[in-house]
Amino acid sequence: MNRYFTRKIKIVLIFSTIVFALVGVLAWQKYPFGAKNYKTISLGMQAAEGVGKHTVWASPDDVVPKSDFYVYVLGDESMCIGSSCGIGGYFVECLGGYLSGYKITGDTFDYGLRDAGVDMDKQTIITIADQNAKIIGIYPGARIKNLPYLMRNHRNLVSKERFKKCSDLLPRWWK
Repeated sequence: MNRYFTRKIKIVLIFSTIVFALVGVLAWQKYPFGAKNYKTISLGMQAAEGVGKHTVWASPDDVVPKSDFYVYVLGDESMCIGSSCGIGGYFVECLGGYLSGYKITGDTFDYGLRDAGVDMDKQTIITIADQNAKIIGIYPGARIKNLPYLMRNHRNLVSKERFKKCSDLLPRWWK
């Protein structure tokens, strides 16, 4: 009888390990990792916004200020700029970057994704550009709330001290 229960426990453990591994693989595929190119966007190309470019915002936010880096978000928030975008925007501002988020409507610059057949009502994308407004990170499927994680891939944009200081300001579950 004891041998029977030991065998059942082994089967349950093996089955739960397989299920856990399968869930891990699926979660891994859904996490927004960077891409070298996505449809019409590729690394090294000019970003949608950079220093001195005009935006759809009213004055004084109608011109993009000089920043250490630029984050452009499509399809997530209806319209936001900087810390008004939530914890991701707050983190980007703390690091010395500039963030703007748009839902795709009318005149919003979309890198030609609509013309390439991307359903922008369902797709979100984040581009991160250096201080020269050259794209260094493309994250399809990512959201503004993912920025504290995504910026770990771009620690070279700011000093280690600043990154640590801003990371320490985040709630514990973001660390």
